[in-house]
Amino acid sequence: MKKLLVSLVVLCFLGVPSAVFAGGPVNVASKDFTEQFILGKIMVNLLKDRGIPVKDRTNLGGTNINREALMQGQVDLYMEYTGTAWLTFFKKKELIRDSAGLFEKVKAIDAKNGLVWLAPAKFNNTYAIVMSAKKADQMGIKTLSDWAAWIKKNPGKMTVAVGAEFYSRADGFKGMMEYYGLKFGKDIPDASVNKMGDALCKKAVRDEQVLCGMAFATDGEIKAYNQMVVIDDKSYFPIYNPAPVVRKAVLDQYPEIRFILGEIGPSLDTATMTRLNYRVNVNGEKPAWVAKSWLKGVGLVIKKKK
Repeated sequence: MKKLLVSLVVLCFLGVPSAVFAGGPVNVASKDFTEQFILGKIMVNLLKDRGIPVKDRTNLGGTNINREALMQGQVDLYMEYTGTAWLTFFKKKELIRDSAGLFEKVKAIDAKNGLVWLAPAKFNNTYAIVMSAKKADQMGIKTLSDWAAWIKKNPGKMTVAVGAEFYSRADGFKGMMEYYGLKFGKDIPDASVNKMGDALCKKAVRDEQVLCGMAFATDGEIKAYNQMVVIDDKSYFPIYNPAPVVRKAVLDQYPEIRFILGEIGPSLDTATMTRLNYRVNVNGEKPAWVAKSWLKGVGLVIKKKK
């Protein structure tokens, strides 16, 4: 009986991820695109600077891979977007257009999964419609309401580049048109909509193949291509604020993580994140260097005494 109890205890300990124990490294992951590389490296460097042992697991893979690894305890922490959790993980259909309200809802749901959402960043990496800044000015377009009004006056004249998912999903292009009072197939004929890879949409606008295209709000190329985001003045698009999501067991072991990573969000607005993405995607800088230089620039890295 005694041997059985000892064996059971050993098995229980083997099933607990190493980061739960004192001194174990915190496994910090990220998704596999530029913005996530930068966010992941920011967390890795900041935690290391504050004396938290870290294992760098950034560039782990796509959304589902990171989520599953977090749920299984294979990683301990990564940045997730509120809209992704709400729509993809939790399968909610209601679109919540209040940033703080959405954060509280996803936070409450994931608490039941043993996951803690820490303070979110200010920026919102949601869908966007972009145009040449010069062309938009000539056409008198600043907002999506302006965009819709121009189309009403010029039916069939607006050409668009969109990604396949944005074209087909319920909260994508067709829903946006309806939300702004337009009829798909009439105000914008299907022949005027060019479906292509997400990354190609901005290039199609740059090369004057279309008048407008789909983008993500913090894409660095928007600035490089002299484009502007057409303002979503009626708040159609879902909110995608990123926040560190950490396993509660790890946060209990290192409670200071809450305060350390809580310093990131207030300094990361949309303009700032766009500049950081620009430095990587356009200037060719390494995400790790961009993360370190940003941390130094905003004074989050503690200067070591010589």
